[in-house]
Amino acid sequence: MDEAIVFRMSAFSEQGGRKYMEDVVEIRIEYEPTPTPSSPVEDYPKSQRHGGQLNAESEPSEQTENEARERDVAAESRPVSAMWRGFWSKDHGEVCAALRKGFIACHHAMWKELPEWPKTITGLPSTSGTTASVIVIRGVHMYVAHVGDSAVVVGVKENDSDITLQALEVTQDHKPELPKEKERIERLGGSVMKKSGVNRVVWKRPRLTHNGPVRRSTVIDQIPFLAVARSLGDLWSYDFYSGEFVVSPEPDTTVMTLDPKRHRYIILGS
Repeated sequence: MDEAIVFRMSAFSEQGGRKYMEDVVEIRIEYEPTPTPSSPVEDYPKSQRHGGQLNAESEPSEQTENEARERDVAAESRPVSAMWRGFWSKDHGEVCAALRKGFIACHHAMWKELPEWPKTITGLPSTSGTTASVIVIRGVHMYVAHVGDSAVVVGVKENDSDITLQALEVTQDHKPELPKEKERIERLGGSVMKKSGVNRVVWKRPRLTHNGPVRRSTVIDQIPFLAVARSLGDLWSYDFYSGEFVVSPEPDTTVMTLDPKRHRYIILGS
C-alpha cells in the first residue's frame, strides 16, 4: 500500500527526577479498498457499506427483516458499548456523539463503584477525578474528545525546509473562569471562587460536624475546590435539583483532517 500512513507512538514520563521517553508502538494505517466491478459490493461486510445499514432496495424485504431481528437479538446480549455504531459512521456528527456517550457512560460506571472507593480521614468518599483526552484516527480524519485541562497538540511542519515545528493546540482547557463554563456552572446552582489566585469550582457540602439529613437550617460550607470545570469522576458535584453534574463529564469534540506531510506529531498531554 503506497498510500499507507505510519504513526510512531512515544510515551514520556518523569519519575523520581529522571525523565524517560521511549517508543511504545508503531501503527500502520491503510485505506480500505473500494468496490470495483471485479469485487462487487456483496463481497464486503455490511458494516463497511451504507454506514452499517442494509440497502432495502437491493435485498429482499424478508431477508432484511430476518437479519434486522438477528442483529437486535445479538445486540441485547452484548455490552451497551457494542450498540454505539456511531463510531463507524461516515457522519462526523455521529462519531462525535458516540465519543460523548462513551465519556458519560464511563462517568456513570465510576459512580456505580462509589461505595467501594477509599474513604478520606473524615469518612467521605475519595474525590479524586481525572481529566481525559481521547483521539480516534480513521483514515485522514482525527476525532478528538476531552474534558478538563488534558490537551491535544499537533506538531505542524509547514515546509520541508523547516527545522522546527509549529504547535497547533487542538483543545481548549476547561477552566472555570471561561464564560461558557462559568455560565453553565452558575445555571446549575454552582459557583466559582478564587483561591490563591486560581479560579475553582466550589464544593458545597454540609459542615463536617453535621449528622443526620440535610435541612434548610443545615450549615453548608463553600470550599473553592477544583480548578477545572469538566472531568470524569468528580461525583461530589452532582446537583440533585437538575440531575446534572456541576463539574461536567461531557467532552468537547473536534474533527480535524490530517495531512501526513504537514502534521508530524500528535501529543496527548496530561
